[in-house]
Amino acid sequence: MIVFAQFVLRETSWNHIQAFKAVWLRYGLPLSYYVDSHSIFRFVQNRDSVWRKPTHFTDEVDPQWKHVLNDCRVKVSYALSPQAKGKIERLYQWLQDRIVLRTYYRENVTTIEEGQHILQKEINRYNYQQVHSTTREIPALRMEKALRQGKSLFREFILPAPFQSTKDIFCLRASTGGQSLSKDLLSEC
Repeated sequence: MIVFAQFVLRETSWNHIQAFKAVWLRYGLPLSYYVDSHSIFRFVQNRDSVWRKPTHFTDEVDPQWKHVLNDCRVKVSYALSPQAKGKIERLYQWLQDRIVLRTYYRENVTTIEEGQHILQKEINRYNYQQVHSTTREIPALRMEKALRQGKSLFREFILPAPFQSTKDIFCLRASTGGQSLSKDLLSEC
């Protein structure tokens, strides 16, 4: 089942944190995330550093995205090559072919809002109507069945101590003089 899909103008840590919020508050916390080594997900020395003399090495610095996972005790695994994420990449290729190359072209889509509307229709069709070619089940029904039988890898979202609000979890963090500061960007808007 595709639990979240959204077009954005630019991929950012904040967009990913907001996606966590949407998914986790609806479905619960996942066991883990499987991601590539994009700089949003992982600090890699010699790629992400502008320093000539390294002060931090690969994975010694947690990006904003990973702070949220750590606070909620969600594991992260990194695919070391695009081929390692084959199952996920196939889904993206299928969506791109079906939505972008066919529907957008045919319907002359020119804005991100029009695209988002079509994406949501396609996600609903995929989740609630289409029989999956591998499982031979409708994804939403398969998910409901897994939840009923206790075979899901999602667990209930419970606000971890010492946090007082979901805004304390789903935020960007900054450090100043050893203290950690959290700021919910929405409160600034």
